[in-house]
Amino acid sequence: MFDLSKLLKSIHLSKISFYFLIFLILISFSITFYLLLPNNDLVKDPQRLQYFLLADVIFVILLISIIIRQIVLILVRRKKSYDESRLYIKFVNLFAAMALGPAIGLVIITSLFFNLELRTWYGDAVRDAVVNSNIVAKNYENEIQAELISDTQLITREILQSSQNNEVNINNVQKALSEFINLRTISSIYIFNDKANIYLSLKDNERKNFSNPSAEIYNILNQNQVYIFQLNNNSIAAFKKIIFLDNVYIQVNRELNTNIWDHISSTKEAYRIYTTKEEESSGVQITYSMIFVLFSLCFILIAILIGFNLASNLSKPITNLIKSANKISDGNFDAKVSEIDQFDEIKILLSSYNSMISEIENKQNQLIAKSNEDEEKRIFIEAILSLLTIGVLSLDKNFNIVLHNKTVTNLFKNTKKFIVGENFLSLFPEWEKIFNNFKLSKKILLNFQYDFTFIDDQRNFNIRVIKEISDNIIEGYVVTLDDATSLILAEKHAAWSDIARKIAHEVKNPLTPIKLSAERIEKKFLNEAYDKDEITLLTKTISRQVDDIGKLVDEFSSFARMPEAEIKLDNLTLCLEDAFNLYFNSRKDVKLTLVKPKTDVYFQFDKMQISRCFNNLIKNAIEAVEKIPNPSVEVKIFYKEKIIIEIKDNGVGIDDKMISKIFEPYFTTKSKGTGLGLSIVKRIIEDHGGKIKIEKNKNMAGTTSLIVFENNV
Repeated sequence: MFDLSKLLKSIHLSKISFYFLIFLILISFSITFYLLLPNNDLVKDPQRLQYFLLADVIFVILLISIIIRQIVLILVRRKKSYDESRLYIKFVNLFAAMALGPAIGLVIITSLFFNLELRTWYGDAVRDAVVNSNIVAKNYENEIQAELISDTQLITREILQSSQNNEVNINNVQKALSEFINLRTISSIYIFNDKANIYLSLKDNERKNFSNPSAEIYNILNQNQVYIFQLNNNSIAAFKKIIFLDNVYIQVNRELNTNIWDHISSTKEAYRIYTTKEEESSGVQITYSMIFVLFSLCFILIAILIGFNLASNLSKPITNLIKSANKISDGNFDAKVSEIDQFDEIKILLSSYNSMISEIENKQNQLIAKSNEDEEKRIFIEAILSLLTIGVLSLDKNFNIVLHNKTVTNLFKNTKKFIVGENFLSLFPEWEKIFNNFKLSKKILLNFQYDFTFIDDQRNFNIRVIKEISDNIIEGYVVTLDDATSLILAEKHAAWSDIARKIAHEVKNPLTPIKLSAERIEKKFLNEAYDKDEITLLTKTISRQVDDIGKLVDEFSSFARMPEAEIKLDNLTLCLEDAFNLYFNSRKDVKLTLVKPKTDVYFQFDKMQISRCFNNLIKNAIEAVEKIPNPSVEVKIFYKEKIIIEIKDNGVGIDDKMISKIFEPYFTTKSKGTGLGLSIVKRIIEDHGGKIKIEKNKNMAGTTSLIVFENNV
């Protein structure tokens, strides 16, 4: 089937050919314009002008053909609904409107001015001025000629009067004419025959201004007529035949005002040209209008073609960008745009676009690699979670379930259904207060235990909640549920075994002196050889050992039955100060120092339990410095994002090997200690979300007890 668009595309001009054609057109029209300039000798050759006008017409027809081809291509593309042609058509319409609008307006206005100006040139006012000037010039010329004719007649009469019997006396004539010439505006007089022999010359002895008449002039003179002619630029002359003398003629020269005579000549010439041009004005108007229209049409067509070219140069890269973007949206990153033969600005745009494509491709490859890596990690984590004996749940910031492993369902023996998207606290409403308080606090980690009963089977769960924080904003939570029933039972059995062993050891020590004292008392009574003082000493020994056993039992009871903390907002600085003052007022032998901030520190805590901790730590510090010179204890509390309490002494210190065991139950460095005091302190501090450690001083002897609390206000 015949394809018109392919045929038109095959008929095209290259960029170099197009600009060469424009150059030829400009040269042709410039030459034509030059030939049309006034006073140009070349314009006298109309054939040459016609050749160039014909060439101009051919160029205009060629331009129209090219534009028609472009318009047909646009219509074909529009009919086929090419998406890429829409932008090109918009650019063409824009540039065509920009080229045609001002050009057509200029043509109309210029044509109007040309016609108005031409009418002004050949209007009544100009015509009257030219005609009247010509009349004045003719009248003045006629007047000069009349005077010159009158002078020739008077000279003839003077010659006649000076003649006697038809004989001319040169001397008499010369005398008479000399007197006459002085009275008139005559520059010179010549009397001569038809052979140009001069009989008499007045005021021009050298005869420079004498002019020999031609045969035609002699014929005119022989008819008794006066022949007047312009001798030179500033004088005119007249020939006349002296009738009463045979073959005798006179030439009378008269000088004129040069400027006046030039103006008269110019006026006559102007009148002649004006009348000629007036007769040709209609033709000139039509001719110049057609030439002007031809010129205007040519430049309009050039502007339109340049607009087509610019539209193509602008729309093509943008269309290529659109095609490339569509291909890229389909995942083809090889669809880059060519940067060849483009404007610098467009080239920069295309270069940036291609760089962006490369960057997007690299980023996509990185994202794909990262996604694959994350998918592998997800599969790996899911595999690990499925193997864990601990239940793991991921919650969003509103405690909705995002992810969980199968172990969670198994732990609760299918009594609870964990569904993604469901609120976790709806399954455990009894934990709502705990979770909300944790959400409002600054803690990162929450630990608590909870007992569940499944079909008469009581299980103990250890629950741990961790916040997921990004830019100081909570994004979610991770909850782990660990069935610690077996572990707790094992720990309890082990703890009770250890406690029983240690209690047996601690009780056995005082039983030996008790037994020995009882045996000695029994022996004294049996032998009736008892001494009252000795008996008293032995009974005191028994009583003292029994008291030690009672103290041990009390400490054990206190450690085993720690009361539930009553946490509320209170003044931590004041609590520490009360514990400090208890020893400050009673131990004057020790230098006690309290350092506190200007503003009291408030904290959520159980006042009785924390006071017990402070008392125990200050008491331990004082006991560590009792036997050294210059004993001192410094108690300090300050706040730097966290609450920090330091109790520092300058005692003998503690061995590094013992520091790691110092918080273990029943471990003590004192001769009469139970080893439960610091264990109780550590448990209370940790129940309040804090940490405690004991370390050796760096720049001095002694130790420092350091307590750190997260600010939970």
